[in-house]
Amino acid sequence: MDPWYAHNKKPFIQSIFVFVISFGAVVLMTIYFDFSNIDLGGLLFLTAFLCCIFIAKNTFDIVKADETAKEFEKSAALDLAITSEELYVQLYKNSPVPYIIIDATGDIRSANVAAVRMLGVAQNKAKGLNIFAHLQCDDTEHLDLLVEKFRSGVAVSDEMVQVKRTDHREAWALLSLFGFRDVEGQQIGLMTLVDITKQKKAEDAKSEFVSLASHQLRTPIAGMKWSAELLLMDNPDSLTKRQHKYIDRLLISIHRMARLVDDFLRVSRFELGTFQAEYTAVALPALFEDIMTEQAPRVDQKKLVVKTFFDSEIDVILTDLNLIRMIVTNLYSNATKYTREQGTVHLGFGRKADRLVITVADNGMGIPIEDRDQIFSKLFRASNAVRNVPDGTGLGLYIVHEAVSVLKGSITFTTTENVGTTFEVVLPLEEPERTKKK
Repeated sequence: MDPWYAHNKKPFIQSIFVFVISFGAVVLMTIYFDFSNIDLGGLLFLTAFLCCIFIAKNTFDIVKADETAKEFEKSAALDLAITSEELYVQLYKNSPVPYIIIDATGDIRSANVAAVRMLGVAQNKAKGLNIFAHLQCDDTEHLDLLVEKFRSGVAVSDEMVQVKRTDHREAWALLSLFGFRDVEGQQIGLMTLVDITKQKKAEDAKSEFVSLASHQLRTPIAGMKWSAELLLMDNPDSLTKRQHKYIDRLLISIHRMARLVDDFLRVSRFELGTFQAEYTAVALPALFEDIMTEQAPRVDQKKLVVKTFFDSEIDVILTDLNLIRMIVTNLYSNATKYTREQGTVHLGFGRKADRLVITVADNGMGIPIEDRDQIFSKLFRASNAVRNVPDGTGLGLYIVHEAVSVLKGSITFTTTENVGTTFEVVLPLEEPERTKKK
């Protein structure tokens, strides 16, 4: 169908209808009336006069319609502007998210109802307060950094801060701050404070509970271990072979429980931010050999082949002994756990520029594609690991990732399902000899 006809179908049909009726009336008049005595000059004049009236009427209608359209547009635009301004004001003032407009020094120019409620002040007393004086970070220097970012025109997004309320109630928020210029060209900022007080309290309570429970559980576990070991030492010949077997199983279970409690304690310390690196001289080859000795029973049981590659130029380094032991122990333990019998595990370390590179590789079950993004998440285990090796907590790689972060390093992995996995940890390499030279 012709686009013009489709667009003008209704007025075109109406025009044709009017034309047919009008032309029909002219034809009927021509048939039934005698126009031989009509003055043609007068008829032409009358026809021209009627045409002029018709043209003038059309011109009036067109101009009138145009003026009406313009007036409607102006009215609609004005109504829309008023509506938009009212909508903006209502959204700003009554939003459940605290909004605060500040000047370059941090003094509050305007604060909505939610912001006033968050600060714990009266609406008429909020204006003029310095917002940065009512905020606090765990690290004082970090708050200074946020202020400096704002003054430099750098946006701040989702930074956790504590809000110092006038009634001293605990309040936590995620701070975002964006700078821009007002109509006078002065720098101002729009700050949002998303209330996370309930989430923060719940997270702190959970971490404190795990820490407390872990500490309290270590004492009875140690008692059970000593009792079982003393039972073996106290006249072992009096025990039957079956009793020896039961005690060995008991010691294995106690060791697993102790390791689980230690893992929970480490996780709680990482989450509370209390795990600080303590740098000491660590003999790296000896540490690796010690860890391999700890895992030797499983290696022997599964008849695994362990290939090592230790850089002979690296011996003693400055690092945190506990953290680097966590990293290597968890990665090597996972490699021996998830590698099939008679498989191969590669373990070693080397130098790359001024960095230490630790590599642990296996030819085990690998990590499925859909699980790789979450592999360092707390309490997460790959689907094939859950299916084939039920014994596991999902904390090992999370602990490794957190320990690497504390040591200011990075961890990456490459994997192919049913082929194997390689983990690579890159850490700052600092040796005692270099430190003395400095």
